[in-house]
Amino acid sequence: MPSHNPRFQRNYLDQLRVCRLLEARQSDPVALKTFCAEHGVSVYTLNRLFLKWLGQSPRSWQRRLRLNEAAILLGRTDQSVLSIAQTVGYESQQSFCRAFRREWGVNPTCFKRQFRMQHGDLPTQSLRVPVTHGVLPPLKIISQRFVGSYDQVPHYWRVFGAWVTQTGLDTKQGVFVGVTWDDPDVTPKGEIRYDCGFLPQNPALLEQIPTSSDLTHQTIAGGAYAALAGQGHYHELVPDRYQRLVCQWLPSSGWQLDLRPALEWFAEAPWRMPEHEWRFEIRLPIA
Repeated sequence: MPSHNPRFQRNYLDQLRVCRLLEARQSDPVALKTFCAEHGVSVYTLNRLFLKWLGQSPRSWQRRLRLNEAAILLGRTDQSVLSIAQTVGYESQQSFCRAFRREWGVNPTCFKRQFRMQHGDLPTQSLRVPVTHGVLPPLKIISQRFVGSYDQVPHYWRVFGAWVTQTGLDTKQGVFVGVTWDDPDVTPKGEIRYDCGFLPQNPALLEQIPTSSDLTHQTIAGGAYAALAGQGHYHELVPDRYQRLVCQWLPSSGWQLDLRPALEWFAEAPWRMPEHEWRFEIRLPIA
């Protein structure tokens, strides 16, 4: 039955908004029914829209995201296959292995072995990396979603900066945060999700900032993060910092990689700085 909720049709029949809402629930088996009930849209309508937007059902899209997260955990941690299956929302290891093979062409154990052969095994000894860690509360930001590759991140920030300039937003009233959802060694290059976001010091300011079809409010889940700062050229600095955090520090730290997005915390509005002088801190989600 088609949706009769005009608010949903005006404000939510938009690929970005719906995908973001469902991203936060991708490991929840009842997420689709819950989402439809909350927004007064039928499951039929949601399926039809996803087929139009992405050529697949919302359940298939969520399954791909879950299996992408599983691949990251297989490659970057020593968690067992069963533990990873449960983390990404599968009730049994058998059903997880079948779904993983359909998506990646190999079983999880084989994927882990191939990933380690290509990208190196996890170190067993502690390496000296100047990492700090702490806990962040849930972060309410306004952000713009981009999909492509990390090579395009400076361009993304210039686009976002044009919106900031147009709205007259006072950049001194908050910080700029890049939200990274994918691992470039796992996710295909053209499918990496990156959000340019603004985190105001006063959350009430968000209600005064106009949104649009591609600028939306979102809340990043709080929790523990490991942080590593740097200054330099983005294309050189980011791979180095993630390599140090994920491949050198994390395996012997006693922490595990968490599936919340990683954050790039900028000291200044990035589009106003020369690209070779960007100053920011990588914040890796840990648990």
